[in-house]
Amino acid sequence: MADDSLFQINLVTPERILLTGMASEVILRTGEGDVTFLAGHSPLVGTVQPGVVRVVRPEGDDVRVAVHGGFTQVEQGVPLDADGAGDDTTGSRVTLLVGVAELAEEIDVDRARAALEATEARVAELGGSANRTPAEGEEADPERVEAEAALRRAQVRLEAVDASSATTTA
Repeated sequence: MADDSLFQINLVTPERILLTGMASEVILRTGEGDVTFLAGHSPLVGTVQPGVVRVVRPEGDDVRVAVHGGFTQVEQGVPLDADGAGDDTTGSRVTLLVGVAELAEEIDVDRARAALEATEARVAELGGSANRTPAEGEEADPERVEAEAALRRAQVRLEAVDASSATTTA
């Protein structure tokens, strides 16, 4: 008999299936705000904002993933053949389609810190800040916009690593 508190999670990038299997929770930021998906969540299609996705596995382990935008879909009544038994069990499935994502455990911390420092310097050099929006009538500088996006990616990568190490040392 299937556990009704579990659901299928698939996190997919253009390069690979980054994460698949069963989960008890998925926590992320969407275009509508922060959300926690649990088994039985109502169907949904939405955007995934850059940030850390937290997947709680059935054993209670957390998997942290740095994502840099994408889409999510929640479905109900999908076949769940997680154990290969071939039964007719159905349940929930959360699918995340993201352009770029990295498992926290695969992130090179030294490289991520160096990237953060370099992008902070570049944003400062261009006179921008991560929170600055152009004044009315002012056109956004494409170079500054790209530098600020690179800064946010570097921050997300380190957030995923920091959050992951905080849960393993606690």
